[in-house]
Amino acid sequence: MVEDFDLLIGSTAVQGGFTMVTENTRHFQNIEGIQLENWVVR
Repeated sequence: MVEDFDLLIGSTAVQGGFTMVTENTRHFQNIEGIQLENWVVR
């Protein structure tokens, strides 16, 4: 389930055509049309 602020941030990224860079891709993967990148290697 997407948290409220994650939904706001993710939907802003989709609307702006931006790629969302986050380590926590799990919170954003259910947002339709979002482009995700994880730059953290652990």
